[in-house]
Amino acid sequence: MKFTKRILSLAAVTLLSVAAFAETYYVSVKNTNLKAKPAGSSKNVTAVKYGDAVTWLKSDGNWTLVSYGKAEGWISTNALTKRKIVASSKVNTDAKEIALAGKGFGEGLSAEGDSGNYAAVNSVERNTVSENENASFKTKGGLKVAE
Repeated sequence: MKFTKRILSLAAVTLLSVAAFAETYYVSVKNTNLKAKPAGSSKNVTAVKYGDAVTWLKSDGNWTLVSYGKAEGWISTNALTKRKIVASSKVNTDAKEIALAGKGFGEGLSAEGDSGNYAAVNSVERNTVSENENASFKTKGGLKVAE
């Protein structure tokens, strides 16, 4: 009985210490996917969007393993911020500018000089590739795919 209590106490302390180190981060890009492995070519686990809260689990180079709801997956560390993203009606900007700010465009660095014309960025964002097209490209191109 004493042994069981010790094991349960140890398990409780371990869970509490893990929870103490869990940090909340926020997705700072418009839309992206959590990946099964820390590679852009890895399978998608689930989609996340700008402002979604995720819980940091560990980092590996430029990738961070996070949990999102019941899912766990890898995301580029550059797509995360510790700052809570809150939409406010008092902000004097539009949704496109907010999304671009999350991508790193801001004061002193814009998509197309100082004009505020983000047509090139918007054009690239509209390009989509289906999972089948992506798989076909990888196979025909001889790319090695991380699982």
